Amino acid sequence: MKLVPLTCLLCWGLVGVGVLAGCDRDVALPDRLPGTAVARMGERELEAQNPRLAPGTLTCPVLPLRIGASVHCHRTTELSDGRVVRVAGTVKVTSLAGGGRLHVAMDELAEEFGLSGDRVAAGVRQRYARRFHAQPPQVTCPYLRGAVGTMVACRIDARGVRRAAEVRVTAVDPAAYRTTYAVHWSRPPS
Repeated sequence: MKLVPLTCLLCWGLVGVGVLAGCDRDVALPDRLPGTAVARMGERELEAQNPRLAPGTLTCPVLPLRIGASVHCHRTTELSDGRVVRVAGTVKVTSLAGGGRLHVAMDELAEEFGLSGDRVAAGVRQRYARRFHAQPPQVTCPYLRGAVGTMVACRIDARGVRRAAEVRVTAVDPAAYRTTYAVHWSRPPS
């Protein structure tokens, strides 16, 4: 369990506006810490504790700076093959002394996983080429959540013809964060 000193974060934030007075000692703390600052600080601490941690982005709401206050944050990581994993965590204020301290605790299990829109689009593009013997110039798909039955619609622009593809999750492997899906093609408009 590691505590993160707020003094360092506040000094880093003040560097950007040219105010450094008091950064080597306790500074007056604001009433709230912006979510972006909480996230930056938490991400830095997670990476320091886990050097082999996959790169990711932590997002947090505003944190009231009072002992015991906490916020629920989410860390999103894109693994190989376009696999996206989202893990929840909590950032809690444990002390206001010496500039303040935060504790970052991430859940053991993923809250959600799936495939990035780019990865789904690449898969749809390959299947389109096999089925229609042509490479579509543009395929756009949203993120596909890894839960059986989840469906998204992809847009395909091929040779001036717009087509849609329905992508539906058919199987998942939560241990490996893998998502398998089927593609169903719509008829082009007449």
